[in-house]
Amino acid sequence: MSQEIPTVDVLIVGAGCAGLFLLDALVRKGISALLIESTALGYGQTTSSQGILHAGVKYSLGGLAGDDATEAAAAASLWSKMLSGNGTDLRAVRKLADHCYLWRTAGLAGVAGMLGAKVALRTRPEPVSKDARPVWLKDVGGEVLTLAETVIDPRSLLQVLTKRHAECIALGNVRSIVAENGLQKIEIVGGRSLSVFARQLILTAGAGNEALCKSAGIACEMQRRPLRQAMIRGPLEMVFGHCIDGAKTRVTITSDRISSEEVVWHIGGQIAEDGPRMTLENFRTHAIAELRSAIPKLNLQGCSFASYDVDRSEPRTADGRRPPRAFARTTGGVTIVWPIKLVLAPVIAAEIAASIAASEYPTAHWPSDVPAPEFAQRPWEVAATSWKPIV
Repeated sequence: MSQEIPTVDVLIVGAGCAGLFLLDALVRKGISALLIESTALGYGQTTSSQGILHAGVKYSLGGLAGDDATEAAAAASLWSKMLSGNGTDLRAVRKLADHCYLWRTAGLAGVAGMLGAKVALRTRPEPVSKDARPVWLKDVGGEVLTLAETVIDPRSLLQVLTKRHAECIALGNVRSIVAENGLQKIEIVGGRSLSVFARQLILTAGAGNEALCKSAGIACEMQRRPLRQAMIRGPLEMVFGHCIDGAKTRVTITSDRISSEEVVWHIGGQIAEDGPRMTLENFRTHAIAELRSAIPKLNLQGCSFASYDVDRSEPRTADGRRPPRAFARTTGGVTIVWPIKLVLAPVIAAEIAASIAASEYPTAHWPSDVPAPEFAQRPWEVAATSWKPIV
């Protein structure tokens, strides 16, 4: 028999960055809220994120500041405030870099449109002289710029947000969702069988939103855009930046130190978009060749390569491309959320929190014997990852 939890204003399903930011925004507003996670904190898209707080330039390489670029620029400003302790206090989040590099291997011809967008985007790509370039960019033939794009450790972000509201977060699977007497009744199974009544159910479960919507009996127009991310580990420099080719990001590299002697590169961009159409061996060859082309004289001696697949789950668009902005839609008492990008997660969370009024329900917490989820492993920590030496 299920244990009934006191009625709450909001039950959130999914503990990635969107769900955790939303929980924080609701609790700080005095709204009674709980969160349930079926797998691990940040599992899926959050843990696979490269941690770049995009300031918009990447999305305006064609010379136009579209909705996605301007929204990202505004969101990056909000992040700057939070990382300084204003609003949601993120001072304890580990910053990996306070800027990224932007470069092309054969000059930045045609990049004037991108630079022209900087006024609208409130960001300032700045040229870097050859003498001031980092060692790994010394041999790049084209111009090199710096972008005011902070890079954070997504695991650290999850830890900070979770610690603040640990008593509101539990491990479990949603078995059923039923509308009953103006509330949403959610049956949860896992370590314990629980029954929760909520004024509003909010789904922030990424790809899991599809099955949850089906359980709730509401439409879910979702698309999955597959990626194959590359990783290289070894005695490498810490690298953060984008090598561009026209209006596309050829490769995007972020880094983390995994030991005193090893750094891991987490690699996305166009190669990640193209990867799912290749065999694993062809992708490995292609990714290494692209890196060597993007960074002349790149030394990969003593390094190993691995890759992993991940789906970007988003609201469906007519052309199947990335949606231009964060998404939230409410049907009855159920709200579906996709932040689209890490940088937009606190923005959509604040918008949703602003739309919900507090009630007389008391501050919520899970029973002390309900299990809590662990943190998801980083991609390079997964035991099944097959690392192969680069020769």
